[in-house]
Amino acid sequence: MTAMPQQHDVVDLLTADHREVQDLFEGYRASADPGQRRLLVDRITVELVRHSVAEEQYLYPTVRKALPNGDEVAEREIEELLEAERILGDLDRLDPADRRFDSLVRDLFDVVSMHIRGEEDVIFPELRERLTAEERLALGLRVGEAKTATPTRPYPARGQGGGRQVGTGAGGEKRGGASGEAASGEGVSKGRPLADRVRDWLAGPS
Repeated sequence: MTAMPQQHDVVDLLTADHREVQDLFEGYRASADPGQRRLLVDRITVELVRHSVAEEQYLYPTVRKALPNGDEVAEREIEELLEAERILGDLDRLDPADRRFDSLVRDLFDVVSMHIRGEEDVIFPELRERLTAEERLALGLRVGEAKTATPTRPYPARGQGGGRQVGTGAGGEKRGGASGEAASGEGVSKGRPLADRVRDWLAGPS
């Protein structure tokens, strides 16, 4: 049975998401192993897509209504998340040993950092001011449910014929291959980018 997500203030929940992704970027910078770097970028992909889908479904509709310039703020944040996913698509097509890979990860970090600043410096203070504590808890519950949804279709593994699985399970457990996996064979995505396949997976059966 899938555990019900705990109820958290939406600001606290999404701030914790930000810290988790920042920790993954720190892990990437600390590693020189291509296999480990691929694993970390795959983890970043999954966490960013989960975060984006939940925000698109619940956070940004609230931002549009609650903030005086909500439409403009929401569109800016959505565009940043789309840019992050475009970079993730480029990374998916590169072997992590490719010299362009590290440069793209730095670009990704810059975009994600801009997104985090926009939310933490602008959106979250506004939500604390304009929503009641009960409203923020209710919104946090909906966002948490979106992030922990367990689709019925198989998880989108890298490569063909199975391959390693990367990301978080319904209970928040981390899944992935050994940190020392070689980049060859699984270093470049076959077919559609992982970010697109994670979005399809979260959407469930069509």
